[in-house]
Amino acid sequence: MANRSKTPIIVLIVSGIIVAGVIGYFLYKSKYANPVSGLKPRVEMGIGRISNITDSTIDLSLNLLVDNPLPVGLDVKNFTYAVDMNHVRIIESEHTDPLKLKSQDSTVLTLPTQLKIKKLAAVSKKSAAIGEDSAEYHFEVALNLEKPFLGKDTLRLHSDKRLPLYRLPKVELVGYDMEKFRLSKSDVVIQLRFTNQNVFPVQFENPSYVVDLGNQKGLAKGAVKGFTKVKSKSSEIYEIPLKINMGDLLKTAGQMIFKGKDLPFTLYFKCKLVSENEVLRNSDVNVVVDGELKDLDALKKNMDK
Repeated sequence: MANRSKTPIIVLIVSGIIVAGVIGYFLYKSKYANPVSGLKPRVEMGIGRISNITDSTIDLSLNLLVDNPLPVGLDVKNFTYAVDMNHVRIIESEHTDPLKLKSQDSTVLTLPTQLKIKKLAAVSKKSAAIGEDSAEYHFEVALNLEKPFLGKDTLRLHSDKRLPLYRLPKVELVGYDMEKFRLSKSDVVIQLRFTNQNVFPVQFENPSYVVDLGNQKGLAKGAVKGFTKVKSKSSEIYEIPLKINMGDLLKTAGQMIFKGKDLPFTLYFKCKLVSENEVLRNSDVNVVVDGELKDLDALKKNMDK
């Protein structure tokens, strides 16, 4: 009888130990491990399209994809994002609008942003010096959550890609030539150098030009209908005809007498960029080139050698 009464007690004790062990194990796992192990939000980012290029900035869009495989949705107050190219930060910005990430779903956003040309040029120049045509891109996103998830207020995601190294086509005013004079107008030919260091050709569609000389605004104007093509990895010089109003030119005579070759000029260049590359295709180019007449003379002498 005694033995019969002890058996259930032993079984209960052993069962209790097993249950306690199982509960303890899961409590331990929930404290020190992710209960949704293997299910982690993922981010992908890529360069969408360059919409406008000036002499100092680039307006472009970034395509952001956030994949949420979790069984719960996430409400994001706002988020910050950054892009590094060859370990140099070229973009850093913030998206202030709220974002709702549905459970087991993907969200795609287009983020308009702006990039300083100096930053891109510095990285491109260094990579070009060693013959590289692609770069390592590192994308970071920090999602600030409305409610903490797994004890975290911010969810940090990142991805890495190797993508083409984009180099912006360069426009330079390198010379000028007075063709002929008339009583009312004179014809001037300016020389522009287009440089394309990309591995694909680019075309400038319907380029137009305005030149300021000294204090005289809009002294010369011109436009070329059609396409000006520049091959990949090449530099070409094109001659552009301009019309100068003699009355406006005479207004600058006093400045030319006193300043001579130190007289400053400004070239305003506008066109649409045409390229087989989707990032640069149909981009607006608005470039301002500043200099002095003596700079053009020096360039012209060097080219004639």
